Amino acid sequence: MKLLIVDDDEQIRTGIQEGIDWSALGIQNVITAANGLEALERFNEHFPEIVITDVRMPGMDGLELLRRIKQISPITRVIILSGFNEFEYLKAAIQLDAVDYEMKPIKARSLIALIQKVKEDIIRERMTNQEFNKYLQSYKNNFATELLAGGISDRLIILEGLQQYFSFDATGTLIGISVIIDGNGNGDFIKTTADKMIDIFENSELSSRGLCLKIREDKLFFLLKTETISQLYCQQYISEIINRLRMWNRELKSNGLNTFSAGISNPINVSEFIVLLNQAHQALAVRFYKGNGSIHLYSKMEELQEGAISGLLENVEFKSYLARGDLKAVGLMVHNEFEHLKSGSKYSRKSVSAYSRSLLQLIMITLTNLPGDIFDFVQGEIISLEERSEYLSFNDVENIVLNVLGNIEERLSKKLSPIMVRAEEFIHRNFTHELTVEMLSEYIGKTPNYFSHLFKRELGITFKEYVTRLRISKAKELIINTNDLIYEISEKVGFSDYNYFTQVFKKIEGHPPAFLRRKECSSLDNTSK
Repeated sequence: MKLLIVDDDEQIRTGIQEGIDWSALGIQNVITAANGLEALERFNEHFPEIVITDVRMPGMDGLELLRRIKQISPITRVIILSGFNEFEYLKAAIQLDAVDYEMKPIKARSLIALIQKVKEDIIRERMTNQEFNKYLQSYKNNFATELLAGGISDRLIILEGLQQYFSFDATGTLIGISVIIDGNGNGDFIKTTADKMIDIFENSELSSRGLCLKIREDKLFFLLKTETISQLYCQQYISEIINRLRMWNRELKSNGLNTFSAGISNPINVSEFIVLLNQAHQALAVRFYKGNGSIHLYSKMEELQEGAISGLLENVEFKSYLARGDLKAVGLMVHNEFEHLKSGSKYSRKSVSAYSRSLLQLIMITLTNLPGDIFDFVQGEIISLEERSEYLSFNDVENIVLNVLGNIEERLSKKLSPIMVRAEEFIHRNFTHELTVEMLSEYIGKTPNYFSHLFKRELGITFKEYVTRLRISKAKELIINTNDLIYEISEKVGFSDYNYFTQVFKKIEGHPPAFLRRKECSSLDNTSK
């Protein structure tokens, strides 16, 4: 919608235009004019649905402007502002079908409420009752979504929206509580737990001074009002909240439902609503280290960092153990690394998850003799770490990495038959040249069919796929450790067709070889800084 503001006082005109976040109210275009004549030109140019105009202006007053606008567009809503409480002005405005007559100075929150009402009246006329009710519900949901995403910072719009849509008076001091239902975020069981928690809240005394907003099926956000700004009172009130939340967890558990974890902000005024949101979310993030069912009060000292973790990725000794295939030493260093990270508890879930994925990728790159089934298993765990990151605890992430190492060690400890040992050695010596099943079967003295069957049984992968993965693995090493051009690398590892090489690389790695080169260059640049 469009709004036209008309006033010969530039301070009032600009104050209305810039003092309110109109886009948050669904007003996409705000036009201004300094008098009635200019306003009529602007109106004919933009055809705004709503006009706010002063009465007394040079050239053409507000009442004449109202009459002209109604001649052009009878459905346009015009609000009259005046510094004079005179009956004749009010009477004339009513006769000319003004929607309201407000005395100056009008309060911003009152104007927001008035514009919201006028806007809804316009929309109501364009819709059936059923459509309008759907619109209101959708607008309410969008307001809550935008608010909880930190997209609304205008204090007055937050106050008015919470009052209008949720009958919640947010003046004074507020406490925010960010809640996630423990689990994997899927299924009816999560929804049942969230619904039960909402029901417990609505039947508690907290509901009389609080509000529950649903972010999604497994995430809730509570807003609670404090009765006073007294620090001692707020501390006691927060202690009561923590005890009540723990009691709710016990009740949910006794009913066979999931527990929840929560983060609680410090007491904050609505003018700093985004700070309140961030504090509650930061407090909830500590759940990563403390585990499910934990309740946390925000502390600046416990804010988790989003930075990249280098750790073992740049550890020469670790890479040396990997290159030699000493997986026991590798596993011990990984375990000690996670113990160190946990004792510090300073990195976010996102950072630890990204670091763990990088560790697994380094393992895949360095251990060139990984069987196909293990290679696929490691790739699956990397994807799982990324997709399930939000729901994993620190211990979960550590267990995934150590479990991968355990599986690799177990798989590689299986003895290959003498025939397959010879075949593997031949492949590693000659993978840069053309290799076929017929060549290998002749080399070991077996028929091609028997060799293919034996190869798949012992190595868990077909001969062709084994050679392809070996070549791609070697290509990754060269991309990371040399400055060779990528097309040169493709030839060095046995691909005669560069386009085919890039297709195979992307299929196996999920991205083209150039992406890996850019990533490594970026990593080196960041390290040098």
